[in-house]
Amino acid sequence: MRHITEEKIWDCIVAGSGPAGIGAAVACARMGAEVLMLEAAGQPGGTICAVPFMPVNRLRLRKELRSEVHEAFVESLLSFGSEGCYPGPEDDVNGDGFCPQPEFAELAIYRLAEREGITLRLFSPVVDAVTRDRRIREIIVREKRGMVHYSAKLFIDATGDGDLAAAAGCDFWEGKSEEAADPSVAMHANFMLRTQNVEEQAIHMPITLGFSLVGIEAEPFFKWMDGNIGTFKEILKKEDEKGRYVAAWYAFNRGTAPGIMGVNNGAWVRQALTTSGLNSADLTAARKNGVQLAADLAAILRENNIPGCEHCALDRVGGILGVRDTRRIEGDYVLTFADSQKSAEFEDTIARKYGAIDANQLFMGKMDSGFSYPYRSLLPAAIDNLLLAGRCGSATFLGHSAGKSMGNMMELGCAAGAAAGLCIKNGNDPRELDIRVLRETLVRVFKVKL
Repeated sequence: MRHITEEKIWDCIVAGSGPAGIGAAVACARMGAEVLMLEAAGQPGGTICAVPFMPVNRLRLRKELRSEVHEAFVESLLSFGSEGCYPGPEDDVNGDGFCPQPEFAELAIYRLAEREGITLRLFSPVVDAVTRDRRIREIIVREKRGMVHYSAKLFIDATGDGDLAAAAGCDFWEGKSEEAADPSVAMHANFMLRTQNVEEQAIHMPITLGFSLVGIEAEPFFKWMDGNIGTFKEILKKEDEKGRYVAAWYAFNRGTAPGIMGVNNGAWVRQALTTSGLNSADLTAARKNGVQLAADLAAILRENNIPGCEHCALDRVGGILGVRDTRRIEGDYVLTFADSQKSAEFEDTIARKYGAIDANQLFMGKMDSGFSYPYRSLLPAAIDNLLLAGRCGSATFLGHSAGKSMGNMMELGCAAGAAAGLCIKNGNDPRELDIRVLRETLVRVFKVKL
């Protein structure tokens, strides 16, 4: 395949355009850097655009500004009015967010990138990196025109899967770790927690596919659901026994137009826990099963005469899968389950994670909402000019699962972007950065509550 070298040297290249990538790119651009944001998929936004009307949670804190970066995204969403989004739940787990219509969320990202001077390129997966002396010299992106080589002073991996860090040779962990979880913090969940004995294979949180339904009357549907959860579970159990594809749990979200309902879910109850987001065969099966699950739910609601669902039908499925855990890159500090419980304050705290521990189908638990996240977990041990942002950060399985919501990932991105911006200004590497200056910048410039 043809190899093409882009002559331009960017200040910062952000790989990934999900919540963490958006946070990183906006923060870095606001520090005066010239930023290129690369996205492997054909749409930006990652999980934001994956499930119709799913809450993009923790964008605000008790209705107050969480950071200038979060608010920039919120303002871009709100510019479309009620057609584009509506306020999300305000409970302790989900927090203050917004439920966007996916296409308007996508438009909001385009507008935000343009306003901040960020160059966004879709269909641009990072497939390799050229490293020397602990530094990334080039990254290689597979585009339709060929293998394109890009250069930058600094790089941020916000791919979720840690694609850039892995390509650069960083060590990483996959799947559920042996870390002990205090059973006293486990929460009752609306699904059965699963176990599976598998030798020499990593266990992962099940992969999901979000979707939307049409022809639903919201008021009678939610009224029935509120008083008949047990009945609904019995219906699902019988449908599973009949061979229908049933999810471990469902979360229903009103649409921004009459008759539409967004559905998040916990994946097919019979999905193997070894299903990996790094394996194309597994991803293909998860996608196929997810589409079947979506089609089956519409039929289940309709055939069982659930109020408001007499004319229910499948509308659409999400453009991408909901992959919850793959690579966790080895960094200078490994965030743990214990960190989420004891609320230790780090000298290098650069973000806070809110909510609960949600390891889909494997563990649900309480955490100290607002616990500290250290800068060292953004620093990959093997590379000096790379920062991590989002779920590929240095953490154990449960450390990652604690507060893994989108607003939290955007805050980690904001910290990584601010750090990159400071390093570019000062001509140093992230590991050489004065943490006091970074913390002061996050508080003063970006209004982050540390």
